[in-house]
Amino acid sequence: MNKEPRNLATYKEFGKMLRAVADIYSQMGDTPLEEEGWEREEISNAIYFITNKHDFHDFIQPWKDAFLRNPIDVTEAKKWAAYVKSCRDKGIPCDYQEYEKQKG
Repeated sequence: MNKEPRNLATYKEFGKMLRAVADIYSQMGDTPLEEEGWEREEISNAIYFITNKHDFHDFIQPWKDAFLRNPIDVTEAKKWAAYVKSCRDKGIPCDYQEYEKQKG
């Protein structure tokens, strides 16, 4: 019987990979996303290396393209998610109008 450990994907490792890619993108600062979807060569090469060379077009590029078409305020989205979690923990329904009042 083969007792060698299998190389199973874990949420922790997936998160580390996503953070590494996010760190590369954050270095670009507040420059607008390019509609063509082509990263600068050094960034593209770094992302290819982190995402196992060929996975960039399979899952990073579609996310980037989707964000380009429909940008969201990530900070606001995280606040809304925290409110929803709080409501669920308390067993009460979420109310967007109440959420907006609390923000004010």
